Amino acid sequence: MLDAAARKAHIDWNIRQNPTDITIRVTQKVKSGGGFEEVKSQIGPLTVRVFVGSRPLKAETVSERAGRKEVSESYSLLADYAANLPSGPDVTQEFEAYPHGKFRITSVHPQIVQNEVCGYVCELERMK
Repeated sequence: MLDAAARKAHIDWNIRQNPTDITIRVTQKVKSGGGFEEVKSQIGPLTVRVFVGSRPLKAETVSERAGRKEVSESYSLLADYAANLPSGPDVTQEFEAYPHGKFRITSVHPQIVQNEVCGYVCELERMK
C-alpha cells in the first residue's frame, strides 16, 4: 500500500520533470452585510506542472457580456500539498504561465492518501 510520504515524493518528482512558476490570483465572494463582497488575494509563487490533459485539444469560442473569447479546456495542473488551493462556487482562480498563456482553474481535486492531502490536480480553462 502506498503511504502519504511516497505519494508526495511522486508528485514532487512529476512536477520537477517540467516545472512552471506561477502566482495565482484568487477572487472569493464572502457574505458582507446583506450581500456579497469580493475579496482578492494571491497564492504563490508556486512551482507546478501544467500539462495537456486527456480531453481533446479543441478550442471553442464563447460569448460573454463584453464580447467573445476563445477557450480550451484540455489543460490540467499538478501542484504539491503546500499549495493549499481553495475550491468552490464562490472562488475564482486565474494565473499566467509563460509560454502557455492565461488560465482559469475550473475545478480542484485534492490527492488524498491515508487522510492526508498529498497534492492537487486541477482542471484548467485556457483563455486567449
